[in-house]
Amino acid sequence: MNNILLIENDSRTIEQIITTFRSSDFMIDLAENCSRGYELAIKNLPKLIICSFSLYESDGPKTLHRLKEGSYISTIPFIFITEKGKSLPKDNVYDFDFYISKPFTPKELKKITDVALERYSVLAEKSEKKLNELRGSISFSLPHELFTPLNGIIGFSEILIKDFDNMDSAEIIQMLNYINSDALRLKKITKNFLAFAQLEMIEKDDEKITSLRNSYFINPKETIITKAGQVAAGYKREDDLILELADCVIRMTESYLKKLISELIDNAFKFSDKGSAVIISLLSNDTSVMLSITNSGRGMTTEQISSVGAYMQFDRKIHEQQGSGLGLIIAKKITELHGGQFKIDSILNESTKITIIFDY
Repeated sequence: MNNILLIENDSRTIEQIITTFRSSDFMIDLAENCSRGYELAIKNLPKLIICSFSLYESDGPKTLHRLKEGSYISTIPFIFITEKGKSLPKDNVYDFDFYISKPFTPKELKKITDVALERYSVLAEKSEKKLNELRGSISFSLPHELFTPLNGIIGFSEILIKDFDNMDSAEIIQMLNYINSDALRLKKITKNFLAFAQLEMIEKDDEKITSLRNSYFINPKETIITKAGQVAAGYKREDDLILELADCVIRMTESYLKKLISELIDNAFKFSDKGSAVIISLLSNDTSVMLSITNSGRGMTTEQISSVGAYMQFDRKIHEQQGSGLGLIIAKKITELHGGQFKIDSILNESTKITIIFDY
C-alpha cells in the first residue's frame, strides 16, 4: 500500500483528507508538525507529502528543505495547503511542488494529487534511466579494471615459471611482490564492485533503508583512528596524517563507517603528494555530527563534482587511478542511505574537502 504523509494540525482538514483517500489505495501517515513530518518521511518514504503551509512557515522551512537534499526522497512531490485565497510565495515554491487553497472539494484534491503523482512517476522513470546508464558504464569499465591486474599476475607468474632457474633470489622476490600487489588490487576492485551492487539493491529496499537510518555507533573516534592509521601506513605517510576527532555518536553502522572512511581516506592519500597534510576532522554539536576529510592535491572541477553521482573516472588518460573509481560514489551512497548529507568542495590542482553531516 502506498503512503501519503499529511503534515497538518487542523482537525477538519485532517478529517476531510482522510475521508477523501479512505476508499483508495493509500494509507495516511499523520504528523502534527514539520519536525515529526521529517521523521516519518525518512522512515516511511511516502509517495506524496501534503503539508499545511502555515505549519511550514512557522517551523518547517529548514526542516523540509532537508527532504530535498536526500537523493532517495528529493523527488517526492509536495502539495501545500494554503488558507482561502492565498497562493505560495514564489521564493518558497520547490521544483515539482503544488498547492491547493481552502476550502477544497475531494474532487479537487484528488485531481491535484493525480497530477503530482504523475510528475513523480516521470521523475522515477528518469531516475531509472540514469541507473541503467550507470550499470552500462560499470559493465563497460569492469573488464579493463579486472584484466589490468590479471595481466600483471599472469605475466610475472609466467616469467617465474619459465626462468625461475636463471633468476636470483632478489629477482624472484621482486616478481612475487609485483604479483602480490596486483592480486591485492584485484581483490579491492572486486570487493568494491560487490559493495556497489549491494548498495544498489539496498537503495530499492525501504525496510533496509529504514533500518540503516535507525542505526547508531557510539564513539566512532577509535575506529577512525585505527583505519586512518592503516591507510596512512600503506602509503608510508604516517607523518602527513592529522586527526582532529571529538567523542560523539554517529548515525551509521560500524561496518559501513569503516568502508566509508577507508575509501575517502585512501582517495585523500592517493591524490595528494607525500609531505602534504591529510586532515580528518570529527565534530559534533546538539543537533548534528560532521566528518570531513581534507587534502591538498589534484582537486576536482565543478563538472567532475557534479558527476560523482553518475559513475565515471576522471582524467583516466592523464592519471592512472589504480582502481575502479567507485570509491567516491560508494562513500556517497553509504552516506545518503544512512540519511546523511555528502558534500564536495574542491579547487582544481589545490585541494579537496569532503564533508559528511548526520543530524541527530
